[in-house]
Amino acid sequence: MQSIIDYMGRDLNERDLQILKKLVPELEELQSQGIDIEYMNILPPVANHHSWDVPDFEQRLKKLSVEDMRYLMNLILEGRESLCCLEPHFAEVFFTVAGQRLSSDAADTLREAYESGGECSG
Repeated sequence: MQSIIDYMGRDLNERDLQILKKLVPELEELQSQGIDIEYMNILPPVANHHSWDVPDFEQRLKKLSVEDMRYLMNLILEGRESLCCLEPHFAEVFFTVAGQRLSSDAADTLREAYESGGECSG
C-alpha cells in the first residue's frame, strides 16, 4: 500500500473521470470549447478550483452515490487519492457527507487519514 504521506498523484481512470464529471458537470462545457484539463486527483481540484465555496462543495459531494463515496474512501485509504491539499473546512464537509452516506466510522477513518496525511506537494 502506498503511503498517504508520499502520495504524488495518478492518471485518472474511467471511473475516476465519471465521478469527476458528476462533481464538475461544467467540465463537459470546457471540453466542448477545446479546453482539456488533466487532473491527478478528484477531490482537491473540485474543492480548490471548481467549487465557489464550502456549501457549493457540499452540494457537489451530495451528487455522489454511496458506491462513489465508498470508491473514493478506498482510494484515499490506499493512498491513491489525496486529501492533503484540501483546506480543513472543505475536508470537514467531505467527512460529514461521507458520514451521512457511509457511516460515522467511515468519516472518522477518513478524518484520521487526513490528519496524518502530511502536507500538500502542489
